[in-house]
Amino acid sequence: MKIVYLITKSNWGGAQKYVYELATNISRTQFEPRVIVGGNGPLIERLESESIKVIPIDNLGRDVDTRKDFDAFKELWSIIRRERPDILHINSSKAGIMGALIGRMTGVPKIIFTAHGWAFNEDRPIQQKIIIKILHWITILLCHQTIAVSHNIASAFHGWPGTAGKITVIYNGIKPGTGYAKNGARVALCNMFPELKKALENKRSYLIGTVAELHPIKNLDGALEALRELVLESKNNPQKPYYVYLIMGEGSERAHLESLVEKYELKEHIFLVGHIPEAYQYIKAFDVFLLPSKSEALAYVLLEAGYQEASVVSTAVGGIPEIIEDMKSGILIQPRKSTEIAHALSFYAEHPDIARQHARNLHESVKNKFTLEKMVAETVKVYETKAS
Repeated sequence: MKIVYLITKSNWGGAQKYVYELATNISRTQFEPRVIVGGNGPLIERLESESIKVIPIDNLGRDVDTRKDFDAFKELWSIIRRERPDILHINSSKAGIMGALIGRMTGVPKIIFTAHGWAFNEDRPIQQKIIIKILHWITILLCHQTIAVSHNIASAFHGWPGTAGKITVIYNGIKPGTGYAKNGARVALCNMFPELKKALENKRSYLIGTVAELHPIKNLDGALEALRELVLESKNNPQKPYYVYLIMGEGSERAHLESLVEKYELKEHIFLVGHIPEAYQYIKAFDVFLLPSKSEALAYVLLEAGYQEASVVSTAVGGIPEIIEDMKSGILIQPRKSTEIAHALSFYAEHPDIARQHARNLHESVKNKFTLEKMVAETVKVYETKAS
């Protein structure tokens, strides 16, 4: 049975990791996986290293570009007609509407859409949000089944015409991954980034870490405001920690974030170190892991942080409360409030025993509830269910 996975971007984010894990872990005796992807990012190399056939479409991208989008539509039409998949599994917004429409027009027997998040939850004008939500609704109607990665994502279309029984919740899952122990992780990071080593030589150092794309939705500017608040509090108080913040990731917000670091005079405290391959291996270096996003579906990075037994502070958005129970397995805060970020980080710094217990609780939850085996098995059940 031939499965074609379709995704808009080939960078290495949560949706790309999802496609990679499914394509490389489903049974090769039962299924023949192929991946159509936009761009020329690291997802392609990872898939090809696992002998997965990849078909890139240069014109397929996230941003709206009428000419490129039209060319991408034509190319995708040609590929789907040539490949004749038994199942077309589409991911992300633009690939979703294009793939669903082409799949129906070319007679693909089964079309599956995975909703990794809704673009109408991003900061946009209200008119755009309405149009985007209608397009997502049309995508659901065109597909035979939609997989939502959290109950929160599924609830967005509760009661909408034609969606009853068409949305199934399947949590993202991860496989056990080894990582450095705390000291080893810090040594490795300090060897890569000597400036960080100098900051951590302070005996009061307290290392906060984030792994995220540098994108407005991640609210990293709010995190920097929180760090400014904490650094000002601790500057003349020897009882307070010496806060250090390490951000792993790359993206369009780099220049803006660098300007804020300069403006807030935090160059000795905040380090934007760019993309780090297999970043989860270094999570144990952090005293606390921070995810301050304005919107999330079901963040893979929190599952990785949980598996690495990290203490986590995160915003209570999207499916995150389905991973973290507030004050039991982490601290949940409201989005867009830098003061809440600062208070939560300060609480963990002042209560290390509570932080460690929360980390242990999160580890147990992730280990039992969010496994790759469950994700793959439940997705295969969707593939095998007769299309309606």
